[in-house]
Amino acid sequence: MKRNRWKRVLSLGLVCALTAGLCACGNGGKTKNAALAKENVYKVQEIAMPDMGGDDYNVYASAHRDGYVYLMAEVYHWDSSDATTDIRVVSIKDDGTDVQMSQLEIPEWESRIDSDAVSNTEPEGGEAVPYSGMRTSSEEDLNTGDGENPEDAAEGDGNSEGEPQPESEREGDTGGEAQPEPEGEEGTGGETETGDDPEGAEEPAGEGDAEGTEDIDTSMAVEPDMPVDTWENSNYNNYIFGADGRIYAIRYYSYSDYANDTYIDKNYIASWNSDGSFQWEKELEGIRSEEEYVYINVMTASPDGSVTILLSGDNAYRLTVDAQGNIGPKEPLSEDTGKVFNNFDRVIDKGDGTFFVLYYDENDWTKEYIATYDPATDTLGQPAPLPSNFGYNGYNNMSVGLNSDLVCSNGDGIFTYKIGDEALAQKMNFINSDLCIGNISSLVELDGNTFLAVYYENYEDGMKAGLFNYVKPEDIPDKAVLVLAGSYVDGDVERRVIEFNRNSEEYRIVVKSYDSFNTYDDWQAGYTQLNNDVTTGNMPDILITDGLPVENYVAKGLLEDIGKMIEEDEELSQVEYVQNVFDAYSVDGKLYYVIPCFTVSTMIGKESIVGDRTSWTMADMLELKASLPEDTHMMGELTRQGFFSTMMQYCGSDFVDVDTGKCDFDTQNFITMMEFAKELPEELSEDYYGEDYWATYESQYRDGRTILSGMSIGTIRDTNYMINGYFGGDVAFIGFPTENGSGSYVSATESYAISSKSRNKEGAWEFLRYYLTDEYQSEISWGMPVQRKQFDEMAGKGTERPYYLNEDGTKEEYDDYFYMNGEEIKLDPLSQEQVERIVGFILSVDKCYYYNESIMNIINEEMDAFYTGQKTAQEVAKTIQNRAQLYVDENR
Repeated sequence: MKRNRWKRVLSLGLVCALTAGLCACGNGGKTKNAALAKENVYKVQEIAMPDMGGDDYNVYASAHRDGYVYLMAEVYHWDSSDATTDIRVVSIKDDGTDVQMSQLEIPEWESRIDSDAVSNTEPEGGEAVPYSGMRTSSEEDLNTGDGENPEDAAEGDGNSEGEPQPESEREGDTGGEAQPEPEGEEGTGGETETGDDPEGAEEPAGEGDAEGTEDIDTSMAVEPDMPVDTWENSNYNNYIFGADGRIYAIRYYSYSDYANDTYIDKNYIASWNSDGSFQWEKELEGIRSEEEYVYINVMTASPDGSVTILLSGDNAYRLTVDAQGNIGPKEPLSEDTGKVFNNFDRVIDKGDGTFFVLYYDENDWTKEYIATYDPATDTLGQPAPLPSNFGYNGYNNMSVGLNSDLVCSNGDGIFTYKIGDEALAQKMNFINSDLCIGNISSLVELDGNTFLAVYYENYEDGMKAGLFNYVKPEDIPDKAVLVLAGSYVDGDVERRVIEFNRNSEEYRIVVKSYDSFNTYDDWQAGYTQLNNDVTTGNMPDILITDGLPVENYVAKGLLEDIGKMIEEDEELSQVEYVQNVFDAYSVDGKLYYVIPCFTVSTMIGKESIVGDRTSWTMADMLELKASLPEDTHMMGELTRQGFFSTMMQYCGSDFVDVDTGKCDFDTQNFITMMEFAKELPEELSEDYYGEDYWATYESQYRDGRTILSGMSIGTIRDTNYMINGYFGGDVAFIGFPTENGSGSYVSATESYAISSKSRNKEGAWEFLRYYLTDEYQSEISWGMPVQRKQFDEMAGKGTERPYYLNEDGTKEEYDDYFYMNGEEIKLDPLSQEQVERIVGFILSVDKCYYYNESIMNIINEEMDAFYTGQKTAQEVAKTIQNRAQLYVDENR
């Protein structure tokens, strides 16, 4: 949810905010954990960057030498009719002063299409040629965008995985990750003619999947309205800095004449002086042949000014280009080198002519290794496995460290890594530093306590640059410290923590996101660790409860009574809430959650078929099913396991009493469900879909071919698509069939709890109560507010047409449309009567979401004996009951 207050608060000077936010002392025993908030703290000195002359930019490479940092940035012009991009080189003195900028001179090339003479254009190596861009035979002199949205490129991972980050002559990540060559380059290395479709070649492993591989396309192109005979493109990528300040890049040229089956692909290496002036360009001839497919994979610069280009594909080769542009022969590399670079993630220049290469296990992409590589001798060092959570945690912007092998960043901060260590060590903690950094585009380590970075703060204020300086713990006064933890902590919560820390004179919150424990082998490792910590006495002060077995914590007395805190709060005790939500989440009459907003989930059916009711039993559903045509589906695309998974979602709490822990699986209600599931397929076959299934998919509910559909109500107005769109009129909120009341449930879209053992309950409540105030509740954009006043206001908008705001702030309404079987159907807004029925239904649901993966596994494991006839339904139900009860008892 966007909130302008974050932008206002977070745009304050960070140096002042850090100093003020950390100034407090004298909290007695409450400061026991004060050291946690003093770990890895940095303050930022913002650098005044020059006007880049565009709408945004992204740094693709960097270098550090002779007391200056050099950045190579692609500048985007989103509002320009020609969607151009250009390359700027920025130099910054180590102390953040003397900021200079120059523009990279991009030579033009002459279009074959414009020349009308294929044989007389695109001269051989060395000659700079006019015109830059993509052409088709239908374009005349068009010079417009190439179809790539530069905003997408800027907002990708925003990394500069390819950024050299050296000290003195040392450079970092080279930008030489696997670069996918432009379409149409699957021909041979020279000028060739072939009848093969150049787009038919298969992309080799490692070529298109590496991070930071976006082409820096200085071309301007447009997708033609009609098929054309010829297509032509020229663009640069693989930009790197040389040790002497020069800049190098690869230019890719493609020409396709479809009518005459002529396809031309060429590669060039280009060089610029450090001031951005163009120096030379040479063609890389003979890279490929018709007998084998290779592509340019990595390009690195050596201290002597030469450039090494590594080729991958069917075989691996090396090309060396000296500082004058003289190109050496194509030399074959070893088979081991070829395997590594066909599966590589990135290379990181060490500044001495060698580099680190990070690559995946060719048989298991979840495993990653690091090794040194010397291109001069084609020597691979001994590979070492990277930590198991390395790839999962999204580390990027890697460079060679000053006192470590690697320096990198992710959304939590900056980290260092020494080969052989089991984990990365955190160097900077963004939240402890009161920094709301969403993404780092470039990162340079200047010394052991200083970084220079280009980054996005909160994604709303544009790109910034700054010097980050370490703050000693003894320079940070004590505060009472609370720990907030969850299986995952999202950006909204992190921003709220930073805002709270900056404004609170008494408390600070540190954040522990347990998803850092996750690996590709065990994506629930964080959940498991957090649950273990909670149940073994290491519970955080504030717990994000999403997905956790909170009922077990309640049974152990680990959670504070939130309902009592609301009653004792002078302001919030006077607020009316959507009480059925609090009732649904209460245990023995006590509320242990802070629930800011919620959704309601149910199953709906056409009122004309299922009747006007909000609950039914399995017997009711089977009776209806018997009265319908034989090929009617009660629920779409339903398998045996799918049915029970849906049952657990809607009715799990009918079989596991959250208050008492009593299970009820050996009942006729569950046995009837077992018998229904037995009639379902184990998996869906092609016969299920038939020839017209997808062509008439949208009309299955209107036509009565499928009776029920699940629906989650996050905003009342959005139900219009299901009710008046898919179903074509009034529906019944009938829910999943069950004996125990309604088969619908309330689900908190976010929920929090406070530890009953916390030393700082007052501080935890000061943080969490905000989620129940008007300020937060009035700005909820997804999910329904738990404040009744705000809920009613949201409901009142249910009959409105959708709208957007113009630049002047005026409201512009538009019509909703529903697409059914290829036909566009205008949707009128919900009627007042429909909104009132929806609201009445929402306020009637008093059961909360309950889904237990372990119990679901027990059901699936035992049901096979019933499906195959080895055991009766009663026997299997009894086994499920015993196992489920044992599981619940052991975990309460």
